[in-house]
Formats: sequence, structure tokens, C-alpha cells
Amino acid sequence: MKAIDFACNLLKTLHESELSPASIRVLFCLGAGLHYKDDITSFLSNSQNSGNISTILKRLEQHKLVKLISSDTDYYSLSEKGKDAIRKLLRFLPTH
Repeated sequence: MKAIDFACNLLKTLHESELSPASIRVLFCLGAGLHYKDDITSFLSNSQNSGNISTILKRLEQHKLVKLISSDTDYYSLSEKGKDAIRKLLRFLPTH
């Protein structure tokens, strides 16, 4: 798959998603291994602030897409439902 094919397919599936663009960005951050709210905020610093990230994480938690593992450190993890949401967003990728 060429980069332009990947980009076009990704943009198409993102547009079709019921999740907000901000929620998708946070899910992808968690999928990439950023589990702490501060790490996610730092990574997305150009587009989101800490309060927005907290709100998004709480909303994703309410929808059972993420789990709060430690409230002391704001450590989050993807739930199985969250992993399925990412799989759905990336369904166009070849599986072999």
C-alpha cells in the first residue's frame, strides 16, 4: 500500500466514524503506547490542552473505550472495545 492510499483510506474511515476527531486522536495515542494523560497532552499540544484531554478521556471512559488504571497518575489503557474501535478505523489495512 502506498502512502497516498493509506492516507486516503484513513481519511475516509475517520470521516465515517461516529467518534469525534479529538477522541480518535486520543485513542490512537493510547494505541501507540502513550498511557499517561500528560504524555498524550504533550504529544497533542498543538491541538489540545490538558483540560480538553481530561474531558475526552472521561468521555471515552464513559463509552467504555478506555479504562482508568490509576487516578493518582492519570494512567489510562485501551479497553477491548477501544481496541476494536481502532481496528475498525484501520480496517482497510492488509492483514497478510
